[in-house]
Amino acid sequence: MMRGHEVVLFEASGRTGGHVKTIRDPLADGLYADVGAEHFTKPGYDLYWGYVREFNLTPLYYPHREHVIRFIDGKRYTEENLANPAVLAGLGFNQREIEFLRDHPWWDLASLYLGPYLDGFQDEYKPFEAGLNNLDDVSFNSVLKKDGASATAIDLVGSGGSALHVIWHAAILKRRGVPLAPPIVYRLKGGNQTLPETFARKLGERVHLSAPVTGIERGESGVRVRYREFDQEKRLDADYLVCCMNAIVLRRIPVTPDWPEPKAYAINTVAYDMYSRVVFQSRSAFWERDRISPNWEGADPNLSEMWRMAEEVETPRAILVATAANRATVADSLAALRRTYWGRSEDVEQAVIQTWANEPWAMACETVTYRVGDLKKMWPAIMEPVGRVHFASAYTDNLNWGQEAATRSANRVADAIDAA
Repeated sequence: MMRGHEVVLFEASGRTGGHVKTIRDPLADGLYADVGAEHFTKPGYDLYWGYVREFNLTPLYYPHREHVIRFIDGKRYTEENLANPAVLAGLGFNQREIEFLRDHPWWDLASLYLGPYLDGFQDEYKPFEAGLNNLDDVSFNSVLKKDGASATAIDLVGSGGSALHVIWHAAILKRRGVPLAPPIVYRLKGGNQTLPETFARKLGERVHLSAPVTGIERGESGVRVRYREFDQEKRLDADYLVCCMNAIVLRRIPVTPDWPEPKAYAINTVAYDMYSRVVFQSRSAFWERDRISPNWEGADPNLSEMWRMAEEVETPRAILVATAANRATVADSLAALRRTYWGRSEDVEQAVIQTWANEPWAMACETVTYRVGDLKKMWPAIMEPVGRVHFASAYTDNLNWGQEAATRSANRVADAIDAA
């Protein structure tokens, strides 16, 4: 729009933001919770930060990766525990891993095995120029095993997917100066949904809500989109189309003529992580009285991560946000919290859940590692345009880190269309 193009945006749901979602109702006292995209980093989200500054939004440091309590085989471990050689030996790490973890944070263990492979990647969008193409045909678990990793380390940092895909992602992060699991993260005051909402206000009437696309017709000189709005079937002709929905939605939309085989394979094959988000509202920050960190990992399948949010809201009440299994219920996660919490003061007064699997348009989160042998089939086909149809979304970028990947892919497409 700023470059002089006329833009129309069809949004299938009744709100903008997709998997970026902030809830306020039914929370009390002005509390809120991000139940989708949870944080962003510095560095690593450079384009995203540009919009934060442009829109004059307020970033808040987000300490949900500090003082993490990790549950391993049902036992609790602090960060100090997991730097203790005796504890590490008892968990099954080998001597090399123990020495590494004594001087490096727990989340950085994969670097011990990834490090020797990373410097060959000179262009982060060209994974096949690093001389490691054979690693697409083996799993990362097999590479770890070959390089002497313990079974414990393989369980912790391994993947049954393409080794080249895992290594390429780590190389991208190194080139951007980003840790594998950044300990310093941020969120937006008022919720991360404020950024897409601000975008939507800038676009104004160009945004059509509750207008799902029902068909795509692509030609040599333009495109036609069929969509449904106010229970009426409509169509719009344009010079270019940018498909920004996730691949699960895109693969359900009829297209004429069919996508070419490489693009069809990529759209139909890419797999996503899915989860539910649970929000606990308590009468107080009870964990502070018990001197227990609220930042947890691995407590239970229905409480796989947990952290505090909205602590800047002036109220004695407090919010905990948790990640749960895809089909978890509120009762499942609340029972897991009460079963696992070892303090005396728990006083949760209500809990709500966002079950992303039930969302018709934004069910998917970040993509998972490609299957062995699939990187060569998926890349770069997954990001490339097909004639006058372009593709933007986190799954189309080289690194699937949600909000930044979506932002990068959208800017890449805008550059391409403007230059055409």
